[in-house]
Amino acid sequence: MLRVIILFFLLVSLSSCSIAPGMKMKPIPPSIQSTSSPNEIKPIFIPINVALVERMHRMSKYNLDDAYYYHIGPHDILNIYVWGHPELSGPMGQAAAEQGTNAPPTLAPTGYLVSSDGEIYFPLVGAVHVAGKTMEQTRMQLTSLLKKYIRKPQVDVRVMGFRSKKIYVMGEVNKPGLQPLTDSPMSITDAINLAGGMDQKTADPSHIFVIRGNYARPEVYWLNAQSPDALLLGENFRLKPQDVVFVSTANIARWNRAIDQILPTIQSLWFTYALIQQVR
Repeated sequence: MLRVIILFFLLVSLSSCSIAPGMKMKPIPPSIQSTSSPNEIKPIFIPINVALVERMHRMSKYNLDDAYYYHIGPHDILNIYVWGHPELSGPMGQAAAEQGTNAPPTLAPTGYLVSSDGEIYFPLVGAVHVAGKTMEQTRMQLTSLLKKYIRKPQVDVRVMGFRSKKIYVMGEVNKPGLQPLTDSPMSITDAINLAGGMDQKTADPSHIFVIRGNYARPEVYWLNAQSPDALLLGENFRLKPQDVVFVSTANIARWNRAIDQILPTIQSLWFTYALIQQVR
C-alpha cells in the first residue's frame, strides 16, 4: 500500500512539473491564439532576426549610427549650473559659494526635481517645462530665459538622476530587477549584462523575450541566443521604456527544482514506513 501511495505522489508531482519554480514561456501557435478567451492576454510573438532588426532601424527616428538623445521626463533630477552664479545651481552650487569655489560641497547635490507635470522651478525665471526635451534643448531654453537677468549666461544641464524611464529584467539572471534607461542606449545584451548575466546553471538562452506594448495584446519579441553570433542581434535590438526582458528557465533546471520539492515528501514516507516496520 505504501508503495502505491509513493507511486501516486510521484505521478502527481511529475505531472505538475509545468508549474515548478522557474517560469517558461514558449511561442503560442496561431491556432491556439485565435481560440483564446476574450478576457485572456493574447501576446503576439515576433522572432528577432536580421530582417526585423534592419526594419526597426529603418523605422526608428534614429538609425543605429545616429546619435542617441535622452529626453527628460517626470521625476528625473537635473543638475543645472550657471557659470559665475553658483547661487542658481541648487544646493551643491550654494555650498560651493559659501565654502569657496575650491572647497568641496558638503550638502547633498539634490538638483532640480522634474514634477509630474514635467516642470522645474528655476530661480529668476520661475516654472520651466522640460519634459520631452533633450539636455541641449533645456540648456538653450534656460539660456534664453536668463538673458533678461544675466548678461551672456552660460548654462550647463545634466541629468543626475534617471528616474522617468526604466526597463525590467526578470527570469534566470543573477540580479533580476529594474534598470533605469540613461543617456546611453540600452540593448538586450546590455540589460542582461547589467543584471549580472544569465544564470549558467538554470537559464535557457534559446528563449529570451522582450515584452512590450499593450497589456492585453503585448508584442513579445523572441531571441534565440543559443549561438554566440545571435547575441549580435540582441546587441542591435534597442530597448524602450517599460520593456520587460525575460530569460526562461531551462528544462533540466525545472526538473531539478521539481525533484527538490518531491524528495522531502518521499523521504518522509520512507521514514514513516521504516518506523512502522520497526514497531512490527
